[in-house]
Amino acid sequence: MNSQHEHFDTERIRAISITEVARRLGDNIRKVGVNHVTRCPWHDDEHPSLSLVEGKGKNYCHCFSCGKGGDGIAYTMQHENWTFQEACQWLSQTFGISTLQTSSYVPRPKQKPTVKPTEPVYTYIPMEMLDGLVSTENSLCQCLMRMFPTEAVEWITEEYRIGCYSLYEQEDYTVFPSIDSQGRLCNLKVQHYDTNPTSARFAHNDQKTFWLGKMWAKEGLLPKDAVFKSRCLFGEHLLNRYPQCMVALVESPKNALFGALAYPKMLWIATGNKTAIGPEELKPLQGRDVIVIPDRDAIAEWKTKIGSMRWLANFTISDFCERMAPEDQAKFDIADYLQQQLWAQPF
Repeated sequence: MNSQHEHFDTERIRAISITEVARRLGDNIRKVGVNHVTRCPWHDDEHPSLSLVEGKGKNYCHCFSCGKGGDGIAYTMQHENWTFQEACQWLSQTFGISTLQTSSYVPRPKQKPTVKPTEPVYTYIPMEMLDGLVSTENSLCQCLMRMFPTEAVEWITEEYRIGCYSLYEQEDYTVFPSIDSQGRLCNLKVQHYDTNPTSARFAHNDQKTFWLGKMWAKEGLLPKDAVFKSRCLFGEHLLNRYPQCMVALVESPKNALFGALAYPKMLWIATGNKTAIGPEELKPLQGRDVIVIPDRDAIAEWKTKIGSMRWLANFTISDFCERMAPEDQAKFDIADYLQQQLWAQPF
């Protein structure tokens, strides 16, 4: 293409629907929520991970796998390996946008490039350090085995890689590993539970949460300057193992384990805390069917935040914990409900 003497109406070009640009380039497009997804041209994309975002002043693409994206011009340049001028010429001709006259063309002042912050180099914990901890001897699994069949608890222990750890003269702390979708061990959360099946809550006077990554770094078992990835869903590593499963998203790992035992046909995933529900945290769920079950005190917040991410996955938000909670319990989760139903009549 010879376009060095042409001046393009980039404002109108950038206003072209990003979805239509993808269609004209011959991409296969699938609707997910209010937006569409297609294969990303910035990397070898076996499963469509490029979101085409439109509406309310938005018109761009973004890949939740490699993090790249841009407007229709950037997408066309990358897709066809064209220069900026070549991409603008093709878009102008394809969508009937006239070039600007040279006499009326006024170049815009160059803007300083946005400097993106450098991504931290994360330290991933060797999986062998977790392998020796996996066990049902921890406080939470011991409680679960009083309500559910032993073989079922053993099964979820292996699936989620739940461990047991000795800490502060207690030998049955529960270990919840955070393993990402690439099978990397990001960190390990450690908590202690009451083994009474009517509660399965934090043990009395022991409501602290510990992170083994930080502890092991202090002990010299890992690099002293290690930086651990904190935004990883509990159970994320199972998403690739069960690609067709309906996903149930809850707040705590304990809720995920209770759910997996009571409703094993769904894949139970946990955010780890009430606030970790942004696009970055939930991007491993892209394109999946997800039923969201917030704790009673988080329903309003989760409805607002997840309602703004309909483009990411097919979310269905449930008020189950509101409907099932006793009136006097402001905090109520699905594990509370299941314990009420099961402890009196264990399996």
